[in-house]
Amino acid sequence: MQAAMGTMDGIIDTVSAIHHLLPLINLLKSHGKLVMLGIPDQPPELPIFPLLMGK
Repeated sequence: MQAAMGTMDGIIDTVSAIHHLLPLINLLKSHGKLVMLGIPDQPPELPIFPLLMGK
């Protein structure tokens, strides 16, 4: 995962269970897109700081 950080233009996340989003966000290029299709039982916790920094 370390070698892939910052290399993805977009990720389609189909996991409906609660999971950490920061590892996925770290894979994205600046202004990359994370599309979430799975619906977890609880709202996901969004890491705000990486989003503010243009991830």
